[in-house]
Amino acid sequence: MSIKHQLLTGLLGILLFTLPTAFAQGTSNTSTARPADPLESKLNAVLGSFTDSKALPGVVAGLANAKETLYQGASGWRNIASAEPMQQDTIIAIASMTKPVTTVAVLQLVDRGLLDLDLPASHYLPQLAALQLLAGFDANGNPRLTKPPRIPTTRELLSHTSGYAYEFWNENIHRAVDNGLVTSLFVPGQAGLQAPLAFAPGARWDYGIGIDWAGRLVEKLSGKPLDRYFHDHIFTPLQMHDTFYFVPEDKQARLASAYVETDNGFEVSPPLVPEVSGGGGLYSTVADYLRFMRALLNQGRLEGAQILTSASVEAMFENQIGDIPVTPLATQVPAASNDFDMGFGAPAHWGLGFLLHQTGTASGRPAGTASWAGLFNSYFWIDRKNGICAIVATQVLPFYDADAVKLLKSYEAAIYGEIQ
Repeated sequence: MSIKHQLLTGLLGILLFTLPTAFAQGTSNTSTARPADPLESKLNAVLGSFTDSKALPGVVAGLANAKETLYQGASGWRNIASAEPMQQDTIIAIASMTKPVTTVAVLQLVDRGLLDLDLPASHYLPQLAALQLLAGFDANGNPRLTKPPRIPTTRELLSHTSGYAYEFWNENIHRAVDNGLVTSLFVPGQAGLQAPLAFAPGARWDYGIGIDWAGRLVEKLSGKPLDRYFHDHIFTPLQMHDTFYFVPEDKQARLASAYVETDNGFEVSPPLVPEVSGGGGLYSTVADYLRFMRALLNQGRLEGAQILTSASVEAMFENQIGDIPVTPLATQVPAASNDFDMGFGAPAHWGLGFLLHQTGTASGRPAGTASWAGLFNSYFWIDRKNGICAIVATQVLPFYDADAVKLLKSYEAAIYGEIQ
């Protein structure tokens, strides 16, 4: 099966029904819950400029500090086909923004004394003892599989230095999937987790499925399915009532459609419920994700609920990969992702759960800010120097869409233009 066919029947089959509707004429629907002020007006204008121009179908965004939400806004369409406007409480697929949530769950186990990050992951998941390393292919196209020099640690699973890689951005894993040697991660059943390592643990950074395995580890040590663990130990304490893998029937009307950018413009399809995974699959709202980030700004505490120790929060914001750089990645599947560089041309490291900007960004984030994103072009950052966190999100493929990145940078610049 070709990778193009797998993408359409796998990724989009899991996350979307393919019932395309042309990107229709729309109007700006930017809205906020607070009286207009200069920053609010600027952020509203940024969101509206991208939806009014039809650069993006719909946008939802938020800004908060440790104490409260400072801004929420929405613009454009939640569902183009039915002309439903984007609203502040729209539920979106946050994809890899699930990874910091899984990281917090793992660190909760560390706080409870149930897990040592620096033991081989096979100590807790014995099946990983049989891991293989894909060293490449011979002249006949046969995979060269070897035994890795060691099994990755849980710390390496969390920091993307484990050797695991995604088929979207790693040439050898993509080739193995395309040739049917490895199951795609986006084929139902999660057989894709059985993929070999793409490099020796600790040798370099490469974005991959390590945190999917970390989710399995949470299930093993807690005795709970991952979705139940998140509900009991993260979402309920933080009052994140609109975050889940399975969107309840009474909330599905608030669910945003996902869009695919084609030669004919955007096409929209209603989302399907994904599989439960540590690396992705959650649905959430801007308000809920702000609460999650605010807890990290508050050293693991929010409104009386303590989800992490201060020491674990500090570890999330500390460089966990030494001199290994976080590098730009070239796409192997343009339908799913463009080439991307979340450091925006500047050096970056990785903490636990997200990227760390070593020198800040041109749009205003200071050094030490943490950030990451989701496949459908949702982006967040946590700036502890200024005590703020922010999110701006669309529901568009492929990832690192040029207009979505322009939106992110414009949104960021508007915020820092006011606070600096």
